[in-house]
Parts: sequence; structure tokens; C-alpha cells
Amino acid sequence: MDYFIVELSQQQKIAIPLNEVKEVMSINYTDICPIPGVKNSLLGIISQKGSLLWLLDLSQLLHDFQLLTNKFHSLTILVTKIEENYIGLVVKKLGEIRQCLEINDLTNLSDLNISVNYYQGVIPDTKNSIPILNLTKIKDYLT
Repeated sequence: MDYFIVELSQQQKIAIPLNEVKEVMSINYTDICPIPGVKNSLLGIISQKGSLLWLLDLSQLLHDFQLLTNKFHSLTILVTKIEENYIGLVVKKLGEIRQCLEINDLTNLSDLNISVNYYQGVIPDTKNSIPILNLTKIKDYLT
């Protein structure tokens, strides 16, 4: 399977299954319509091709570190489809697309000092293992 490797805050890398990424886009922070009363990691919504797209700050959700320190920068968004819902995942930087035939279980995540709540496994790497995001668990978080 192929994975899109992206970087979050503090140089944390995660893998997102490539078949679940529908589009990559860049937007200005000022284009986001905030929604009061939602979870901190939900930045709000934007209009994308005539539909509303929720934006989720993955750094905030996964590492409790807000990616948006300067609201004048543009944001990199990976548009994903989770079942019938489209969710925009805000990331710091795009990386490579990597094919991986071997997936390790979540026991290796303890070395990375992150929670296993939103992951489905890890990709072995020469430096550090890269956790694979579980988009179904992200959907469960949002509902």
C-alpha cells in the first residue's frame, strides 16, 4: 500500500493512506469560517467546490500543539474522504509518497511518545518509525 508522509508540528511525521487522500490544496487562514463551541482541533469550515469542508488541525489533535501560530500564513490541506464525509486535514509540510509492504503493530508507538488512539500501525523507517493515521478513528472523534 502507498502512504503520503506528512509533517506536523515539531517535525512529527505521520503516514496517511494515499487511497484516502482525494486532493491537496492550499488556503489562507482568513478563508476559514470558525464554528463556535466545537473541539479545539476543529478550525472551522471552508467552501470547497460548492460543498462545506471541515478543517481539522492534526497537530492539535494528535500532539496538543497548535500548528497555527501565525494566522497570516497559508495552510496546507489534505482533503480526505472518510466514508461519505470529506475532511480537510491541516498539515505543516508535505513529504514523500512511500510504498510499504510491511506494517508493524502499535507496540512500536511507545518509542515515539504518542498516543495510539488515532493510529493503525507504523511504517518501519531507518531513523524513526512513522505512525499510520486511522481515518475511521478520526471520524469517530468528529461525531
